[in-house]
Amino acid sequence: MVLAGVRSLDARGFGLLELAVSLSLLAIVSLLAVPSMLGYWRDATLRAAAEELAGAIGHGRLLAIALNAPVCVSVGGGLVRFGRVTSGACSGDPLGAPGAQAIRLSGGALVTASGPDVVFSHVGAATPAGSFAVTDPLSGRARRVVVAVSGRVGIR
Repeated sequence: MVLAGVRSLDARGFGLLELAVSLSLLAIVSLLAVPSMLGYWRDATLRAAAEELAGAIGHGRLLAIALNAPVCVSVGGGLVRFGRVTSGACSGDPLGAPGAQAIRLSGGALVTASGPDVVFSHVGAATPAGSFAVTDPLSGRARRVVVAVSGRVGIR
């Protein structure tokens, strides 16, 4: 038995007032959620750009170990380049080895180096240690990719 206060369901469906109320509630919830979703999206994009840069620098370390030769890793203009080393410094010549092509960073984040190019030795150690700032141009937030002397690449 159905209570008298409950409207019986029939072919009429929902009324205009019920649809208007549910759509306005949906609009209010959406307006409240958009700023936090945009902030989360920007943070995730910045984190992904820092992880991509760390992976590309780590690739340079792996190239040095695989080739049993020092490899220079330079970052600039949205590209990570791998080069030859002469007399312990970067020569500027590209490394002509399989897998040594330049890696283009995606996402539009700005990358700035705070020091000279990093050189990985044949055992994977870095000289000098390096630090790179990955910055979101819209929010100004930044993450730091750090290369330790041991060759370990980390994100802070």
